[in-house]
Amino acid sequence: MAKVPWYVTAVLVAATCAVVGVIWDISWHRTIGRDTFWTPAHMMIYASGIIAGLSCGWLVLKTTFAGSDEARAAGVRFWGFRGPLGAWLCIWGALAMIVSAPFDNWWHNAYGLDVKVLSPPHAILALGFTGIELGAVLMVTALQNRAPEGDRRPYASSRSCSSPPAAPPSCAGPPPPPRPCTWASR
Repeated sequence: MAKVPWYVTAVLVAATCAVVGVIWDISWHRTIGRDTFWTPAHMMIYASGIIAGLSCGWLVLKTTFAGSDEARAAGVRFWGFRGPLGAWLCIWGALAMIVSAPFDNWWHNAYGLDVKVLSPPHAILALGFTGIELGAVLMVTALQNRAPEGDRRPYASSRSCSSPPAAPPSCAGPPPPPRPCTWASR
């Protein structure tokens, strides 16, 4: 089994930090209120942008200047640099998140708490961490698709929504029949 590259792990950690940080931040604002920009939830959110931006920035520079011909050919070219599409999405998302930080701080100081409305800085932040999430998905998918045949994990075929999960070896007998769809009759 091939080892997962460190930059893919870093992007997955960044994507997880973004989701956890946003949930934590909303909870923080609703229970404690807005006390400072430097809350742990905010630091987790912006750390995700920094982690994704730096790791994918490194990947683009490596692909451009020291990458193999195969990596350069598979990459997307932008301003003379080459890198995976997922890395470019993560870089864009990280830049959007970092740009939204001072704008968000100003917005809160000028207009107060905005947990129940989507303010312009929060819209930019949401687009940024969505870019990181999508970039992470693309990077993992590309890694899986380019893996040697024996190293591929058949996630889609073994975890399909249309097929029931495999029964543990200790269970004998045929699987139970599928339940009828009841949502349409309500």
